[in-house]
Amino acid sequence: MSPDVVMWVVVAAVVLLVLGVVLVVGSRIRGRRRTAALRRHFGPEYDHVVEQSSGRSQGEAELRRRLSRRRELDVRELDADERERFATQLQQAQNSFVETPRTGLRDTDLLLQQVLRERGYPVEHFSEREAMVSVDHPDLVGHYRDAHAIAVADTRDDADTEQLRQAMVDYRYLLDELIGPGHPESTQRGLPAS
Repeated sequence: MSPDVVMWVVVAAVVLLVLGVVLVVGSRIRGRRRTAALRRHFGPEYDHVVEQSSGRSQGEAELRRRLSRRRELDVRELDADERERFATQLQQAQNSFVETPRTGLRDTDLLLQQVLRERGYPVEHFSEREAMVSVDHPDLVGHYRDAHAIAVADTRDDADTEQLRQAMVDYRYLLDELIGPGHPESTQRGLPAS
Protein backbone atom coordinates (compact mmCIF):
# COMPACT_ATOMS: atom_id res chain seq x y z
CA MET A 1 0.00 0.00 0.00
CA SER A 2 1.21 3.44 -0.79
CA PRO A 3 1.90 5.90 2.03
CA ASP A 4 -0.96 8.12 0.79
CA VAL A 5 -3.49 5.28 1.08
CA VAL A 6 -2.23 4.35 4.56
CA MET A 7 -2.51 7.98 5.64
CA TRP A 8 -6.10 8.18 4.36
CA VAL A 9 -7.01 4.94 6.12
CA VAL A 10 -5.52 6.26 9.39
CA VAL A 11 -7.35 9.60 8.97
CA ALA A 12 -10.63 7.80 8.25
CA ALA A 13 -10.16 5.54 11.31
CA VAL A 14 -9.44 8.56 13.53
CA VAL A 15 -12.50 10.42 12.18
CA LEU A 16 -14.70 7.36 12.80
CA LEU A 17 -13.29 6.98 16.31
CA VAL A 18 -13.91 10.66 17.13
CA LEU A 19 -17.42 10.44 15.65
CA GLY A 20 -18.13 7.35 17.77
CA VAL A 21 -16.93 9.11 20.94
CA VAL A 22 -19.08 12.16 20.14
CA LEU A 23 -22.15 9.94 19.61
CA VAL A 24 -21.59 8.06 22.87
CA VAL A 25 -21.04 11.27 24.87
CA GLY A 26 -24.09 12.90 23.24
CA SER A 27 -26.24 9.88 24.02
CA ARG A 28 -25.16 9.93 27.68
CA ILE A 29 -25.86 13.66 27.97
CA ARG A 30 -29.34 13.21 26.47
CA GLY A 31 -29.98 10.28 28.82
CA ARG A 32 -28.94 12.35 31.84
CA ARG A 33 -31.18 15.21 30.74
CA ARG A 34 -34.15 12.84 30.30
CA THR A 35 -33.48 11.35 33.72
CA ALA A 36 -33.23 14.80 35.31
CA ALA A 37 -36.50 15.90 33.65
CA LEU A 38 -38.30 12.78 34.87
CA ARG A 39 -36.90 13.23 38.39
CA ARG A 40 -38.00 16.89 38.44
CA HIS A 41 -41.48 16.07 37.21
CA PHE A 42 -42.20 12.95 39.27
CA GLY A 43 -40.21 13.68 42.43
CA PRO A 44 -40.46 10.77 44.90
CA GLU A 45 -42.64 8.85 42.43
CA TYR A 46 -39.57 8.54 40.18
CA ASP A 47 -37.78 6.55 42.89
CA HIS A 48 -40.88 4.49 43.64
CA VAL A 49 -41.33 3.45 40.00
CA VAL A 50 -37.62 2.68 39.51
CA GLU A 51 -37.64 0.55 42.69
CA GLN A 52 -40.74 -1.33 41.47
CA SER A 53 -39.18 -1.92 38.04
CA SER A 54 -36.32 -4.11 36.91
CA GLY A 55 -33.99 -1.13 36.96
CA ARG A 56 -33.65 2.50 35.98
CA SER A 57 -34.17 1.95 32.24
CA GLN A 58 -37.40 0.03 32.73
CA GLY A 59 -38.62 2.49 35.37
CA GLU A 60 -37.94 5.47 33.13
CA ALA A 61 -39.64 3.72 30.22
CA GLU A 62 -42.72 3.28 32.42
CA LEU A 63 -42.69 6.95 33.41
CA ARG A 64 -42.38 7.99 29.74
CA ARG A 65 -45.30 5.67 28.94
CA ARG A 66 -47.36 7.38 31.62
CA LEU A 67 -46.53 10.81 30.22
CA SER A 68 -47.44 9.68 26.71
CA ARG A 69 -50.73 8.13 27.88
CA ARG A 70 -51.59 11.26 29.87
CA ARG A 71 -51.10 13.44 26.79
CA GLU A 72 -53.82 11.39 25.06
CA LEU A 73 -56.39 12.21 27.75
CA ASP A 74 -58.66 15.22 27.73
CA VAL A 75 -58.48 16.11 31.42
CA ARG A 76 -60.52 19.15 32.35
CA GLU A 77 -61.32 21.35 35.31
CA LEU A 78 -64.58 20.92 37.12
CA ASP A 79 -67.02 23.79 36.78
CA ALA A 80 -68.24 25.64 39.88
CA ASP A 81 -71.44 23.57 40.21
CA GLU A 82 -69.51 20.29 39.96
CA ARG A 83 -66.96 21.48 42.53
CA GLU A 84 -69.75 22.43 44.92
CA ARG A 85 -71.58 19.12 44.39
CA PHE A 86 -68.44 17.04 44.95
CA ALA A 87 -67.37 19.10 47.97
CA THR A 88 -70.81 18.47 49.49
CA GLN A 89 -70.53 14.75 48.79
CA LEU A 90 -67.08 14.69 50.38
CA GLN A 91 -68.45 16.39 53.47
CA GLN A 92 -71.26 13.82 53.60
CA ALA A 93 -68.75 10.96 53.30
CA GLN A 94 -66.69 12.46 56.11
CA ASN A 95 -69.79 12.82 58.29
CA SER A 96 -70.69 9.22 57.52
CA PHE A 97 -67.17 8.18 58.53
CA VAL A 98 -67.77 9.48 62.06
CA GLU A 99 -70.70 7.09 62.56
CA THR A 100 -69.58 4.18 60.36
CA PRO A 101 -65.93 4.42 59.29
CA ARG A 102 -66.13 1.61 56.73
CA THR A 103 -69.10 3.20 54.96
CA GLY A 104 -67.45 6.62 54.99
CA LEU A 105 -64.24 5.24 53.53
CA ARG A 106 -66.11 3.28 50.85
CA ASP A 107 -68.14 6.38 49.93
CA THR A 108 -64.96 8.46 49.73
CA ASP A 109 -63.27 5.90 47.49
CA LEU A 110 -66.29 5.87 45.17
CA LEU A 111 -66.42 9.68 45.21
CA LEU A 112 -62.78 9.87 44.18
CA GLN A 113 -63.47 7.58 41.23
CA GLN A 114 -66.44 9.76 40.27
CA VAL A 115 -64.34 12.94 40.41
CA LEU A 116 -61.59 11.31 38.34
CA ARG A 117 -64.15 10.16 35.75
CA GLU A 118 -65.70 13.66 35.52
CA ARG A 119 -62.28 15.23 35.08
CA GLY A 120 -61.45 12.82 32.24
CA TYR A 121 -59.13 10.31 33.89
CA PRO A 122 -59.49 6.57 33.24
CA VAL A 123 -61.18 4.80 36.14
CA GLU A 124 -61.54 1.15 35.11
CA HIS A 125 -58.44 -0.16 36.91
CA PHE A 126 -56.65 1.18 39.94
CA SER A 127 -53.24 0.78 38.30
CA GLU A 128 -54.25 3.09 35.44
CA ARG A 129 -55.83 5.62 37.82
CA GLU A 130 -52.68 5.55 39.92
CA ALA A 131 -50.42 6.01 36.89
CA MET A 132 -52.37 9.01 35.55
CA VAL A 133 -52.65 10.63 38.98
CA SER A 134 -48.87 10.25 39.29
CA VAL A 135 -48.36 12.38 36.19
CA ASP A 136 -50.49 15.34 37.31
CA HIS A 137 -50.12 14.95 41.08
CA PRO A 138 -46.85 13.13 41.74
CA ASP A 139 -46.69 14.59 45.25
CA LEU A 140 -50.09 13.07 46.13
CA VAL A 141 -50.02 9.69 44.40
CA GLY A 142 -48.34 8.07 47.41
CA HIS A 143 -51.25 9.17 49.59
CA TYR A 144 -53.65 7.75 47.02
CA ARG A 145 -51.77 4.45 46.86
CA ASP A 146 -51.73 4.16 50.66
CA ALA A 147 -55.43 5.01 51.02
CA HIS A 148 -56.39 2.52 48.33
CA ALA A 149 -54.35 -0.24 50.00
CA ILE A 150 -56.17 0.40 53.27
CA ALA A 151 -59.55 0.44 51.51
CA VAL A 152 -58.72 -2.92 49.92
CA ALA A 153 -57.54 -4.31 53.28
CA ASP A 154 -60.78 -3.07 54.83
CA THR A 155 -62.84 -5.17 52.41
CA ARG A 156 -61.17 -8.18 54.10
CA ASP A 157 -61.66 -6.66 57.58
CA ASP A 158 -57.87 -6.25 57.83
CA ALA A 159 -57.86 -2.53 58.68
CA ASP A 160 -58.28 -0.95 62.08
CA THR A 161 -60.00 2.36 62.83
CA GLU A 162 -56.73 4.33 62.86
CA GLN A 163 -55.81 2.97 59.43
CA LEU A 164 -59.28 3.88 58.14
CA ARG A 165 -58.85 7.39 59.54
CA GLN A 166 -55.45 7.73 57.83
CA ALA A 167 -56.96 6.52 54.55
CA MET A 168 -59.65 9.21 54.81
CA VAL A 169 -56.96 11.85 55.38
CA ASP A 170 -54.96 10.54 52.40
CA TYR A 171 -58.02 10.49 50.14
CA ARG A 172 -58.86 14.02 51.28
CA TYR A 173 -55.46 15.33 50.12
CA LEU A 174 -56.12 14.14 46.58
CA LEU A 175 -59.80 15.04 46.53
CA ASP A 176 -59.08 18.59 47.68
CA GLU A 177 -56.68 18.96 44.76
CA LEU A 178 -58.97 17.33 42.19
CA ILE A 179 -62.11 19.17 43.24
CA GLY A 180 -60.31 22.49 43.59
CA PRO A 181 -59.69 24.88 40.72
CA GLY A 182 -56.82 22.90 39.15
CA HIS A 183 -55.64 23.82 35.68
CA PRO A 184 -55.06 20.70 33.58
CA GLU A 185 -54.02 22.88 30.65
CA SER A 186 -51.04 24.24 32.57
CA THR A 187 -50.25 20.73 33.81
CA GLN A 188 -50.36 19.51 30.23
CA ARG A 189 -47.93 22.21 29.10
CA GLY A 190 -45.67 21.32 32.02
CA LEU A 191 -45.22 17.68 31.00
CA PRO A 192 -41.61 16.94 30.07
CA ALA A 193 -40.85 15.69 26.59
CA SER A 194 -40.63 11.93 26.28
